[in-house]
Amino acid sequence: MSTNGKILYVGKTARPVALDLVLEGQGYQISTACDVNAALRMLQVRDFEAMMVEARLLDVDRDQWRRVNASYPEMPLLAI
Repeated sequence: MSTNGKILYVGKTARPVALDLVLEGQGYQISTACDVNAALRMLQVRDFEAMMVEARLLDVDRDQWRRVNASYPEMPLLAI
């Protein structure tokens, strides 16, 4: 199976099973971070094509999420 790209999922809860079935089934690699700090550490060492974030986490540490957007302006951030 070829790899389409890497996606970072940020959430306090387990990744939705449907996400794994659909995206991994299409060849995407999904990594998980539990909060914005863990996400930032992962972004510093790996390249990701997109980031999916539990919407409720965007209200927490709002300033840090703004820094993520400023540091990685071309990477789509999807609230789920």
